[in-house]
Amino acid sequence: MTGYVSAAMINLLKRVSSVRIITLDNGGEFTAHEKVGKSVNADVYFAKPYASYQRGTNENTNGIIRRTWPKKMTLGHLTENDTRTMEILINTMPRKVLGGCTPIEVYTGQSIALIA
Repeated sequence: MTGYVSAAMINLLKRVSSVRIITLDNGGEFTAHEKVGKSVNADVYFAKPYASYQRGTNENTNGIIRRTWPKKMTLGHLTENDTRTMEILINTMPRKVLGGCTPIEVYTGQSIALIA
């Protein structure tokens, strides 16, 4: 499983122009974190266990995903199109932590507002 997770992370992270920092939780699936960091030239950090202030965005994002794909749902049948659709949903949803901007707006510096 570790090899699968690290390969998937590398594949996804190489789709963006630059990655500086990766923050992970302490799950065993991230044991190949050094390989991921070296592959995308990024520093890797781990969230402190039980430090809720570091987990908010992660937990909120999980909640968004679980509205579409419930926790006990098997994910093996999802297509690449399914995951790309979820990616667009997550990255175009305004976030309080980002001052009401979407992640894609913060990343690109461009507004995607549909209503002026």
